[in-house]
Amino acid sequence: MIRSLFLVLALLIASPAIAADIVSFTAATPAEPDTLDITSTKDPGGSYVVLQNIYEQLWRMDENNKPVKSVADWEIAPDWHTITFHIKPGVKFQSGDELTADDVVFSFKRIAANSPMYRRDTKLVDKVEALDRYTVRFTFNTPYFGFFNSAIVNLVSKSYFERQGEAYAVKHPNGIGPYKFVDYKPAQYVELAAWPGYYGKQPVVRAARIYIVKDEQTRVAKLRAGEVDLVMDTPYPAIPGLEKDGFRIVGAESWPVCTVQFQLNNPDSPWHDRRVRLAIAHAIDGDAIVKGLLQGIPKRYPGLAKGEFGYDPDLKNYTYDPAESRKLLAEAGYPNGFIMPLYYWAGTFYGIRETAEAVSLYLKNVGITAKPEALDPTQVMAMLRKSATDTHQVYAGVMAVPLTNTGMDATESVGLLYLSTGPVSNYKNPALDELIHKMLGTFDNDKRAALVRQIMRMVHDDVANIPIWDSISEYAMKKKFTYTPIQHRNAVLTLADVSLAK
Repeated sequence: MIRSLFLVLALLIASPAIAADIVSFTAATPAEPDTLDITSTKDPGGSYVVLQNIYEQLWRMDENNKPVKSVADWEIAPDWHTITFHIKPGVKFQSGDELTADDVVFSFKRIAANSPMYRRDTKLVDKVEALDRYTVRFTFNTPYFGFFNSAIVNLVSKSYFERQGEAYAVKHPNGIGPYKFVDYKPAQYVELAAWPGYYGKQPVVRAARIYIVKDEQTRVAKLRAGEVDLVMDTPYPAIPGLEKDGFRIVGAESWPVCTVQFQLNNPDSPWHDRRVRLAIAHAIDGDAIVKGLLQGIPKRYPGLAKGEFGYDPDLKNYTYDPAESRKLLAEAGYPNGFIMPLYYWAGTFYGIRETAEAVSLYLKNVGITAKPEALDPTQVMAMLRKSATDTHQVYAGVMAVPLTNTGMDATESVGLLYLSTGPVSNYKNPALDELIHKMLGTFDNDKRAALVRQIMRMVHDDVANIPIWDSISEYAMKKKFTYTPIQHRNAVLTLADVSLAK
């Protein structure tokens, strides 16, 4: 084992609070945090893979994606306009500072100021008040049913930031989670160690190194060579061989939805015309992509996933019909097609590059020339934020869209993606905005679910985007380990849920 990991193990063994069974663990993931400060991330999907081992909120989510009490009790007002938390005394940050109500207020303000992905969610909060040392109240300007599924209260220590200073604190993360930060080498690895002062149960894994490996074949090769114990985002074609060779495979329905996404704010782009968007939808055989390229593993939903709030079983995927596609293009004034960009989200989720390449071939079949071009997650988010307001930008791509299995309440993900004022929304529809605001303010569950279905039908009919497949995140590991990922959330690696096989 690498020298620094040996040092971590030595420290752990020397601690009388640690059990005799010391387990070291290595993993490989394509995701790299854009920052070690969870309150400043611009790429939550990539950053949370590692950071959720260090940081926690005032609650935790169980394996069914339901909030459970951990470091606080809470009271919810009947109208969902306030939630009051009572923090348990004695909960400590890894720095030794005690968790108090002031830390909650401080954390929320940092996220509101620094994380553009959550700016819309934080705007639903009128105020956050520390009522006393251990009591904090959130007051909302509308019933906020998705609050527990949001990520706007990841906890950091106010005292730690004030004592150490901003520059130091953001590079040396400090949360209340089960693992303490040890080391980070950009583009190489993050190293963690179990924290003896954790308020909850001590995890089996005591020391961990998470390698950052963008290439999926290299991750698989490392697992086969015994260099790592687990790999995330296992490429689907490799799974049958790994299972045959005795590796354990565990899947989780997780973000993203692989989707053809359009910049619809530019009236001069061909796809500003609904007929062109519908032509593109009919040009792509999503079933063939899933079966032929992705081993039949991902699911295909035209909107929200089965089991999610507001799921509509009557909504159907667009049919594959190249003849209808060519007819629509001709009607829209493009009988010979056109040239369009086709950016794709690279380096984090298996299958998106392959899907972008397939989509370009399907489009070529109906006369549209589209050459796939890779963007890393930071570039993607910057482009989406720009295209949300820039009416001159020309943008279309195969992207990881936060609609299904995000961990958010469906009302939140629908608003994030389609509300005109959303930070990454490329769809402007005043009638839809009105429905979304009505949905967010509707207390009755049945009526709110009906509004979700109405919104998704409107989006589908207008071809605001084209869902192709919904991800199943596959974890492959040595037989000696077991891991139970949380379903219907961003794919992360929570080391506390890794155990030795019996």
